[in-house]
Amino acid sequence: MKNKAFYAFFNAELKMARSQIIAFSFLSLVLVVLTGLLSIKALFNSTDFFESIGLVIWLMIGIAATNVAADIGVMDFNKRAGLLVLSQPVDRKLIFLSRLFAAFLVLLLPITVLYISGFGMSLLLYKISIPNIFLSYGLGVLYAFSFTAMVSGISSMSKEKSTPISFGLTFAFLAVFVFAIFGKFIGMQPWFFLPYGGLIVSSVMAAPYLMHVNPGNYFFYYIPYVNEAVLIMLFYLVIFAALGIFYYSRREL
Repeated sequence: MKNKAFYAFFNAELKMARSQIIAFSFLSLVLVVLTGLLSIKALFNSTDFFESIGLVIWLMIGIAATNVAADIGVMDFNKRAGLLVLSQPVDRKLIFLSRLFAAFLVLLLPITVLYISGFGMSLLLYKISIPNIFLSYGLGVLYAFSFTAMVSGISSMSKEKSTPISFGLTFAFLAVFVFAIFGKFIGMQPWFFLPYGGLIVSSVMAAPYLMHVNPGNYFFYYIPYVNEAVLIMLFYLVIFAALGIFYYSRREL
C-alpha cells in the first residue's frame, strides 16, 4: 500500500513537471552555446572556458532547483485539491518524500544536458575534454539535490509559493556578493552558505585546480576543498529535508 501510494504521487509529480524538464533542458543548451560564443569573442583560453561553463552550471542548478521545488511543501495548503490529497489515509511523510525524489529526478536531465553540451563545446573549441568532468557532474548532482531540499524545506514552512521562489533565487543570484563580503572584506570563508559549497562544481573544472585562497578573483576569494564542499551540501540536504518532512507532516489545513 505504501509503495503504491509513493509511486502514485511520484509519477503524478513527474507528469506535472514535463514542461519544466523540457524548458530547463533547452535553456541549459542555449546557455552553453552562448558561453561558447562569448569565449570565441572574448578570446578565452581553455581554463577560462572551463571555469565559465562551471559557473553556468552552478547558477543554472540554483534556478532550476528553485522552480522545481518551490511548490512541494506548500501546494496542498493553497489549493482545493489539497483538501482531497491530505484527507486520504496516506502518511504525509510519504507524500513529501515522493515529491522530493521526483524533483531530484526532474533535475537530472537538465544537468546532464549542461555537461554533455559543455563537453561537446570544449571539444569543438579547444579539442580537449573538460578536466574532472565526472567528478564535477557528481558534485553538481549533489548540489542540485541539496538546493532542492533547501527550497522544499522553506516551502513547507511558507504560506505562499512566492516565498521559497524568492528565497531560492536570492540565494542563487546574490551568492557572489556574499562571497565578496565575507571573503574579500571580512576574510572569512562563508562555509555556512550552500552556494559556497556548490562552487566546487566550477572550481574542479579549472585547469589547474583553483587555489583554496584565490586573491586574484574579486568575488570568489575563497574556494572550498572537495571534502569541505561535500560536507556543506550534505548538511543542507539532510537538515532541510528533515525540516520539510517535519513541517509538512504537522501543518494544519
